[in-house]
Amino acid sequence: MYYLQEALMYRVRKRLLSQNFLIDGQLVKQLIRRSSIDKQDLVLEIGPGQGIITQELLDNSGQVLAIELDPDLYSRLLLRLGHQNRLKLIRADFLRVPLPNKPYKVFSNIPFRITGEVIRKLLESSYPPKDGYLVVQNEAADKFLVNSFGNTLAAILYFPWWDIKIVHRFDRADFSPQPHVDSVLLHIKPRSIPLVSGSQGLYRDFVSRVYQTNRSAKFIPPDTWIHQFQNLSFQEVKTIQGSFAKLKREQQGLQKIHRTRTDKNWRKFRV
Repeated sequence: MYYLQEALMYRVRKRLLSQNFLIDGQLVKQLIRRSSIDKQDLVLEIGPGQGIITQELLDNSGQVLAIELDPDLYSRLLLRLGHQNRLKLIRADFLRVPLPNKPYKVFSNIPFRITGEVIRKLLESSYPPKDGYLVVQNEAADKFLVNSFGNTLAAILYFPWWDIKIVHRFDRADFSPQPHVDSVLLHIKPRSIPLVSGSQGLYRDFVSRVYQTNRSAKFIPPDTWIHQFQNLSFQEVKTIQGSFAKLKREQQGLQKIHRTRTDKNWRKFRV
């Protein structure tokens, strides 16, 4: 029974780690050279996989910190690129690793299954990147983009501090294995001057509270959010405090259930 459970858990892990790798080295070179990355930069790469981005980052940056969870891919990368003294390769779960506490940029083709968690970790950190480029599923990218016809909670949460946009659209044939969805390069750049003054934490509480209590929240224009936040009364501030933390706890619980149920044997792994 023990070995059966181990085998089933391995299958779950492999599904969670699944990734579509870029295979066109020329395309990767073009994208990195069009980015803001230069020889002075420390660059964080999340899920380097087979190393096609890693090698190009080493050619165009000062230092690369690459975090890979899959033990097989980590071992291959170590053999292939471990001799590079400007590469620090860590085998770990990115979501559990502290971010660099000095200026850094990000360029990564991240596993689609953890896109939201990766972006939230980067944008909500005490040490966010000074620039970032993430290969993500098109649908996931849309959730972080502000538009004029209806916005997600994520788009409004980060809008005052981050300029987020799509800078490249990939062909499905650019990847192996080919994904069943369209992919884009998402550029996340901190604004030089935030659009709101005051605490990011309080703003997140405000937005979370409104989305939890107002079914039409997604139709509120971005500028209106900023105006309403800047004019909160003292009583309203007391009412909304803690809303963001509560929402995150609820989301984490839902994500845990969703991930476990990706395997048809999920019921065997309930705690």
